[in-house]
Amino acid sequence: MDPLDQGENVLRDLALLYIALAHGTDQKLDPVEMDLVAQRLQDLQAGVGQGTVLHAIKEALDAYTQEDVQARIDSAILHLRQTVPPGLKARIIKDLTDIGKADDAFLYAEAAFIGELAEAWQLDAEGEAHSNEAWSIFVAQHGAAGWTPIHDLALIYVTLAHRTDEVLHRQEVDAILEKIGEWMPGAPPERLRRVWDEVLYTYEEQPEGRTLTDAVEAVSTTVPAHQRPAILADLQYIAQADGVLLVEERVLIERLAKTWGLSSD
Repeated sequence: MDPLDQGENVLRDLALLYIALAHGTDQKLDPVEMDLVAQRLQDLQAGVGQGTVLHAIKEALDAYTQEDVQARIDSAILHLRQTVPPGLKARIIKDLTDIGKADDAFLYAEAAFIGELAEAWQLDAEGEAHSNEAWSIFVAQHGAAGWTPIHDLALIYVTLAHRTDEVLHRQEVDAILEKIGEWMPGAPPERLRRVWDEVLYTYEEQPEGRTLTDAVEAVSTTVPAHQRPAILADLQYIAQADGVLLVEERVLIERLAKTWGLSSD
């Protein structure tokens, strides 16, 4: 069943979500994003002309400028949850991810918007798997009480910085916070600090037995392959932050690179 079988209200609601993602997360509506919004809405329709799609976009833009826009977005999310089948919800999530990346700046706010939408639609409960989507690196994993792949990345970074010489230098801490921030562009400072505090506590206390092996395996399943070289570059940057690249650090980086199918050169 195509979502447009439910009428133009579904198309308008979809347009509102796509525009909210494209504009609301960075307060800019990039032409590239807008073109992709129109294209993906057209792809989703069945037997509806381009004029109908453009009309739905215009209605969505009008709704987006209203004071009660958040209530309208919430209503659209609920309506689509009730009318769109699970498989098409997964496709919508993919569309939103692509729109978020269209301007070459996938922001934390965009990831949060998509993750919250997926949670509201209970996609995991319906058996939809999105572990390889870019937004999933920001989203809490099941059974981990808020622990996200970002936490796992930070745990790997802390392990590299500390375990190899049993010292966590100030320069290394600064480098880790810098790299976490790059993975979470647009995230408020208190969010970054909370990730750091949670990771450091887990590293020191291991209250749930979260180990380096667990973190490496999680990254392997949640971070897309094309983003893993950036992790390797982060590790090399952090290892050299204190001015010395230890043999132990090089060995650990090489081991991680091999696990992720990368070259450490």
